Amino acid sequence: MTLKRWGWVWFGLSVVLAELIPGGTVTARGANLARYISSDFCAALVISPERISQSTLAQAIKSGLPKEMASTDPVTAAVAALGSQKNLPPGIDVTKLAKLLQGKTVQHIVVFIDPMPTPTVPVSPGIIVRFGTDVDGNGILSALNADWQPAETEGTKYKKMKNPEAGQPDIAAVVPDSRTLIAGLEVTVVKMLAKDQGAQPFLKQLQNASLNNDICLEFLAKPLWTKITKATGKSTDNALAAMGNPMLAGLAKEIKSVSIKLNFSGKTLLHAEIATVKPEAAAMFSAIAQKSVADLKPKFEDMKKQPLPMMPPPLVPMISKLGDEVFEGLKIEAEGPLMKIDLAMPASLPDALKAASEMAAQTQTSEPSR
Repeated sequence: MTLKRWGWVWFGLSVVLAELIPGGTVTARGANLARYISSDFCAALVISPERISQSTLAQAIKSGLPKEMASTDPVTAAVAALGSQKNLPPGIDVTKLAKLLQGKTVQHIVVFIDPMPTPTVPVSPGIIVRFGTDVDGNGILSALNADWQPAETEGTKYKKMKNPEAGQPDIAAVVPDSRTLIAGLEVTVVKMLAKDQGAQPFLKQLQNASLNNDICLEFLAKPLWTKITKATGKSTDNALAAMGNPMLAGLAKEIKSVSIKLNFSGKTLLHAEIATVKPEAAAMFSAIAQKSVADLKPKFEDMKKQPLPMMPPPLVPMISKLGDEVFEGLKIEAEGPLMKIDLAMPASLPDALKAASEMAAQTQTSEPSR
């Protein structure tokens, strides 16, 4: 089991919970997360499962499924999703996990990004799963693996197990209360549990952002540059230059922060903001993005005239209409040092998703008869 695969198992579990277990109050605010934000963290992904399950697009997908598929118990679906994964960690008890999660709700999933926690690990996620009701957190951990060993940091007890990949950091998890689970590489989890987090530049980024969205991604460049400088012993300029692409390195230096918000209901599907070091940089990014869109549009027009061979004929007019709406609803502009990207909700997207889910359901139900 490689380190990368372990990371995806933890992240995958979070996504499964976020997408398949309904219910719970969705509140994720910077102040509530402050306890676990290390000065090293440079980004966070926040998923709001309740909002997603009730969104216009989610309901459109569900409306295209047969009743028996649309009404499938979410825990049963979660078991099937996990059970179908290849190369799951040894010792995971999916059936026990399903029983422990039966009827439980999830308030939010937060994934913090810890850059370069060790010289051999370029990035490490620190995952927080917040439930809406009390759960048997220790039971959930034992269902995931039976080889946890007790550990402690600054008086806080947690669990750890040896990473199957030689030379890589151990894996850790903690149950801080009856509704919260924290997991990740031990080096990252220990940072999250530190009693004195010191300076928290990324906390301010979260506090200035509205997390009342279906999916929210926040990134702050300063902690990343600080970590790279410390880990490599080089200046930010030299470290970026060593990446091998001077143009990309130069562009990266111009970015201070990035904020991306996705909502599957309402008038705006996507809103993104890139804060740069100076207005000229924002104007440059805006010009690059606008040119990329302008270059893509003729290719899309060609695709409408000659659809891809694998594209189902019934979807061709829908995708053509959807693409036109995307191009029409996309707005890219620079406002001082800020570059903004807005994508209006395409009017035909719910119908397109419904049609796609109908076709997928038909394909799935017809497979046994082949």
